[in-house]
Amino acid sequence: ATVPSADLAGIKDGDASVQVSVTNVNGNSASAGREYSVDATAPSVTISTLAADDILNATEAQSDLAISGTSTAEAGQTVTVSLNGKNYTTTVGANGSWTLNVPAADLAGLTGGSVTVTASVSDKAGNPASVDHNLTVDVTVPAVTINTIAGDDVINVAEHNQAQIISGSATGAAAGDKVTVTIGGQTYTTVLDAAGNWSVGVPASVIAGLSDGSVTVTASVTDAAGNTGSGTHNVTVDTGLPSVGFDTLSGDNVLNAVEKGQDLNVSGTSVNLAEGTTVTITLNGKQYTATTSADGRWSLTVPAADLAGLGEANYTLNAAATNAVGNSVSNTANLLVDTALPTVTINTVAGDNVINAAEVAAGQTLSGTVAHAEAGNTVTVTIGGNTYTATVQSDLSWSVNVPSDVLTALGNGSLSVTATVTNGHGNTGSGERDVTIDANLPGLRVDTVAGDDVVNSIEHNQNLIVTGSSDGLTPGTALTVNVNGKDYSATVLADGTWSAAVPAADVGAWPEGTVKISVTGDSAAGNPITISHDVTVDLASVAISINAIATDDVINAAEKGVDLVLSGATTNVEAGQTVTVSLNGKIYNTTVDDSGNWTATVPSADLAGIKDGDASVQVSVTNVNGNSASAGREYSVDATAPSVTISTLAADDILNATEAQSDLAISGTSTAEAGQTVTVSLNGKNYTTTVGANGSWTLNVPAADLAGLTGGSVTVTASVSDKAGNPASVDHNLTVDVTVPAVTINTIAGDDVINVAEHNQAQIISGSATGAAAGDKVTVTIGGQTYTTVLDAAGNWSVGVPA
Repeated sequence: ATVPSADLAGIKDGDASVQVSVTNVNGNSASAGREYSVDATAPSVTISTLAADDILNATEAQSDLAISGTSTAEAGQTVTVSLNGKNYTTTVGANGSWTLNVPAADLAGLTGGSVTVTASVSDKAGNPASVDHNLTVDVTVPAVTINTIAGDDVINVAEHNQAQIISGSATGAAAGDKVTVTIGGQTYTTVLDAAGNWSVGVPASVIAGLSDGSVTVTASVTDAAGNTGSGTHNVTVDTGLPSVGFDTLSGDNVLNAVEKGQDLNVSGTSVNLAEGTTVTITLNGKQYTATTSADGRWSLTVPAADLAGLGEANYTLNAAATNAVGNSVSNTANLLVDTALPTVTINTVAGDNVINAAEVAAGQTLSGTVAHAEAGNTVTVTIGGNTYTATVQSDLSWSVNVPSDVLTALGNGSLSVTATVTNGHGNTGSGERDVTIDANLPGLRVDTVAGDDVVNSIEHNQNLIVTGSSDGLTPGTALTVNVNGKDYSATVLADGTWSAAVPAADVGAWPEGTVKISVTGDSAAGNPITISHDVTVDLASVAISINAIATDDVINAAEKGVDLVLSGATTNVEAGQTVTVSLNGKIYNTTVDDSGNWTATVPSADLAGIKDGDASVQVSVTNVNGNSASAGREYSVDATAPSVTISTLAADDILNATEAQSDLAISGTSTAEAGQTVTVSLNGKNYTTTVGANGSWTLNVPAADLAGLTGGSVTVTASVSDKAGNPASVDHNLTVDVTVPAVTINTIAGDDVINVAEHNQAQIISGSATGAAAGDKVTVTIGGQTYTTVLDAAGNWSVGVPA
C-alpha cells in the first residue's frame, strides 16, 4: 500500500505502530501490527575556531592542524572534514564532541588566502548535516631589512656620544605591524608605516655604552597572522682616536737664512691612520697635503717660494687628519724663522794693525765681539793658514792668542785675519781685518789646499798642487815641501810665490785624518825658516739608498692620483746636505735630516704623464767634504684596472625553488693576475676565491645562505684588485623566484565518478594554478598517458583525454 507524503506530513517524531488485517473468501480473518519510529530532525554539526584565531600562519603550518567541533548526531557517527580537496574522518564522541588532525604535510599545499573547511555528518536515521568554516592562510614570513647605521655602519668618536636613528623596512607585513629592535641589550618598539618603513631612536646614553668592536642590531616584525621575520645588521664601534706627530723641522725647529732659501721638508708619524690617509698641513695660511705610508709616516715639501713670505717670527704648523671611520685629530709644531746673519767684529790688532818686531816677539791676542750670536757659540779665527777657536763670552766678546813662533814663521808682509761664527740657529757670519807684519822677518805661507783644506775621496786619487807665498826670501830660493814622509821641491818665484806638485799616487797614500804639510827653506842670511799647515783627509764612504716606491715599487692608479713620497737614507752625510732626485725627467731637491734620512714629494700632477711600464728613479748626494754617492731604484707603473665578469647564474639568471636547495655556483673571468682574490657579495655576505691561471674564477654559495633570498631581483657583485692594487668590480642581476606553484584539479566528470556512459566518452580535465604565470607549462598524467598545456591569463588550464 502507498501512503501519500501528504499523509506523512502530520506524523510527529516519535514511536508509533502500523496495523494491517485481511479476510479470505471463506471469511477467515487475520491481523498484525508493527512498531516504528519517526525521526525527521537533522542533527547539528559545528566547527570550533581553527588555529586559535582562524588564521593559519607559517609556524602553525609546520605542525598538524587540530580541527574539532560538536554534533547532535549519535555517538559513533562518522564526521567527514574536507580541506583543500582532501577528506578526513572521525566519529562523534559520547559527549557530542569530535576532533581530528590534518597532517602538516597536507598543510604545505596551502599557499595563502581564504580556504573553506567543511564538516559533514549524518545521524543514524540518515539525516545529513554539514557546516562550512573559513580559515585564513597566511604563511608568508615578513622579510626585514635594516638600513646603514650612522651613514657608514661605523660609529666613530663623535657619533658615539650622539643619539642614533636605526631604520629599515619590511615586506610581507602590513602598516601597523609591530617592529622590535634590539641593540646593546636594549629593546625598542615601533610599527610599520604605510610604505613598510620603520625607525627607532636610540638615546646617546645607550650608544655611549657600546664597546669598541662589532655590535649586532636585530630587528623583528610580527604580522597580524603571527608570522615573525627578523634581520640582523652589524655595526662597528670605533672610538680609537688617531694621532699625528711632527718630526723636528729643519733639524732644530728653526729656519735660518740658508734653509729659508731651500724647500722645507715637513714629515712626521701617525697612529690609527690607514695607509693613504690624507694629512693636511697648514703654514702661514697655506695648506699642503701628504698621505700616510704603510708604517704611518708622512712627508711633504713646502716650496722655498712659500718660505720667502715668512717674516722673522714664530710660526705654528697645524697637522690635521681624519681616519676611515671619521675620527679626527690635529697637532701643532712651532717653527722659528731666524734669518738674521750674525756679524763678527775684529778689534784693531797690535794697536795699529801693524805687528812690529817687538810685538812679534811677544805674540798677539786677536779679539773682537759678535752680534746676533749667543754666549757659548764658537768663533773660528784664521791668520796665515793657521786656525784658532774661541768661545763667545757672556758679553759677546771673544779672543785667541797667536804665539810668537807662528807670527815669526809668517814673516813680513800683509795678510788678512778672518773670524767666523755660526749661531745656534745655524746662521753664519764673518768679519775680516787686514794686518801687516813689519818685523824685518823672512816668512813662508801655505795657501788653502784643495780649495777647503779637505782632501775628499775624489781628490784622493788626483794630482795635487800645494802652493804658497813668501816674504823676505830671495827669488830662486829652494824650498822643501814634506807631506806624509815624502819631500817635494819648490822654488820661490820673483813675486814670492811657490808651488810643489804631489803625484796622484802619493796623494792616494795619505791616510785618513789630519796630514801635516811642512815647508822649509833658508833665508838670505842662511837662517832656516819652517812653516806647517794641516790638511784633513776625509775618505768616508758616502752612501745613499732609496726605500720601496709606493710601498711595493709599483705605482697603481690610486697612487698615481696623489702626491708620491720618495724616501731613503744616507751614510756619512751631514744633516742639511742636498739630495737631488731625478724621476721621469724632472729634478726634485731635498735635504738630509738629523737621522741621515731624506724624503721628497713628487706632486700628483707630475705623475699624470707617466705611462704604464718599467722606470727608475735616481738620487745623488755629496757630503760637506765633497764625497759623493748616487743610487737608482727600479719601479713600475700599473695604473690600468683589471677587468672582471660574472657568468650567467643558475643557467638563466633565475634562481628557482629547486636550485635554491643546492649550492649556487658563481663563476666568471678576470684579467687580474693568477692568485688574486675575488670577493663576491650576495645578500650582505661575502665569499672569496682566487683567479686561476687561465683567468677564470669560481666559488659556491651554500644553499643555507640562499634560504634568506625571498624573491625579486638581487645584485651579485664581484670585485678584485690586481697586484698593483688597482680595483675593479662588476654587478650582475639575479632574479629569485622560489615560490612553488600550487595546482588545483577540478572535479572530473561532474562528480569524480566515471560511469558506464562516461567511460566511453572523451573527458576534459581542468584546473588552475597560483604562483605561476600565463604561458607556464602544465603537465597532466592519467592512466599512464601524459598531456601538456599552458596556463591562460587567469591561471586556468585544461586538457582533453580521448575516449
